[in-house]
Amino acid sequence: MRKQLNSFFRTVPVAAALLFILTALSSPAFSQNGSREKDFNYIEGLRLLNLGNIDAAEKIFRGLSEKYPSMDAAHYYLSSIYIKKGDLKRAEKSTAEAVKLDPSNYWYKIQLARIYSATNQLDKATEVYEDIRSTNPSRSDLYIDMIDLYTRRQDYPKALSILDDIERVSGKNEATGLTRYNIMIGQQKLPEAIEFLREFAKEQPSPRIATVLGDYYASIQKDTLAMDYYTTALSMDPKYIPATFGIAEGYRIRGQFDLYFGYMFPFMANSEVNPRLKSDYMKEILANPKFVQTFYPQIDTMMQNLYGAHPQDSVVAYGFAVFMVQTSRADIGLKVLEKNIENYPLDREPMHQLLSLTYYLEQWENLIARSDSALVKFPGDLDFIQLKGIGELQLNRTENAINTFLSILPLAKGDSATTVRTLSILGDTYYMAGNKKEAYKYYQKTIRLEPNHAAALNNYAYYLSEEGKQLKKAMLMSKRTIELEPENATYLDTYAWILHKLGQNVEAKAILKQAMVYGGNENADILDHYAEVLFALGEKDLAFMYWGQADKLDPSLGIAEKVGKLKKKQ
Repeated sequence: MRKQLNSFFRTVPVAAALLFILTALSSPAFSQNGSREKDFNYIEGLRLLNLGNIDAAEKIFRGLSEKYPSMDAAHYYLSSIYIKKGDLKRAEKSTAEAVKLDPSNYWYKIQLARIYSATNQLDKATEVYEDIRSTNPSRSDLYIDMIDLYTRRQDYPKALSILDDIERVSGKNEATGLTRYNIMIGQQKLPEAIEFLREFAKEQPSPRIATVLGDYYASIQKDTLAMDYYTTALSMDPKYIPATFGIAEGYRIRGQFDLYFGYMFPFMANSEVNPRLKSDYMKEILANPKFVQTFYPQIDTMMQNLYGAHPQDSVVAYGFAVFMVQTSRADIGLKVLEKNIENYPLDREPMHQLLSLTYYLEQWENLIARSDSALVKFPGDLDFIQLKGIGELQLNRTENAINTFLSILPLAKGDSATTVRTLSILGDTYYMAGNKKEAYKYYQKTIRLEPNHAAALNNYAYYLSEEGKQLKKAMLMSKRTIELEPENATYLDTYAWILHKLGQNVEAKAILKQAMVYGGNENADILDHYAEVLFALGEKDLAFMYWGQADKLDPSLGIAEKVGKLKKKQ
């Protein structure tokens, strides 16, 4: 957000700032009211501000504004600091004070107008802009701001009036033509806007205008006309990137893939093109598995070119790393993300990306080690602690996992979703560790906070049924899970198993049939339970068939041995 705000407000040019300082220091008002200490602090504040030491500069200018409340420049630069910090409320207050102290200062009023505009106080912004315009009629940059403001207010006649003023003073050019085109689009006069731009392109030809027309015709599937305009743009500037992209897409749509890739390879390799735009485009391409499979070598080259052009862009790096993993090059993907952490050692997101990919790859030892490293830099980060705990669980280090998840609870106060999830995981982990009493306690805590927590309800109910305890309570909890998720094969299986334990095998069979429909036929445990119910109902041949299927899916369950004993008893 701060970056966006900073780019919105244009800063005073360095030369103008220096002139302002010299003028202020030599003015009678400054000399009479000031002191050498004040002068020194003022210049030191500006030096720190230009060096990017925002906090130190803020301290100086805040002190000056408090000690010398009539010092308009201190209020102005304090406002600039607040803008950099994204605190527009305080920025507005400080700028308004600077304008009050020096109503004739162009920069003060421009800054106030832009703050009003950024905070959607459009009436106030308009009032200030019109005031500035009356005394600065030749400032074209001011007019551009005002056109934007009136367009946002949908006062298109006023925006066009100001545009007419610009063209009277400076003449027509690409910028004015495209501005008029955009205003007409805002007026929902699309046919007139296109016709205007076509005629304007004859008077003021430019690659940008030709490409805008190409994009329009491509959007309405007039590919031939679109390609003509893209070709025109490239004839004026063979390196004009938007036209290069447009003509490449035109070839893709036509199925001329050799030409498409011929344009797309250099486009992806061009470091001057916005990396996020290219990343978003590649996401769309990769979302078409058939296209990727057909042209895998070319897609691979595009991804290599993209990363090669922007190796330090975090989003590009992550997308490239995921692609490497998906194409069986996980070692390269992990190295890319490790390099990304080196590029951004103080940022959390690159670390989170590496941990997420490590989790996806099920590298549990690495996940634990990398989580520990992440927690050194970002102590108390709940996501990193949870990932560490998951790694420990996967390696059956239940005591370590319990301690890890217990450490989350005090950190998650006020975060009910994290608290509930952690309590449920602790229930599962204590059960894995053989501590049923603690497991049930944490399941109960989970359900008290979230009565519809299906996973906790299911696991608690199933474990009770395995012990043959509180079966009616278990049945009610399990029934609630299938009300919440009626197509969940695991929950259906639990409910059926409890019915079986209660002797209700006919009902259990019907529920297990539903479980089969939703994927239970691919789960050895569910097949085993179905066979048990069938056997109890006397359908022994069918039971042995399902036991055979279960044993093939997971021989570790010991089903073959169980079946052997049952057959001997017959």
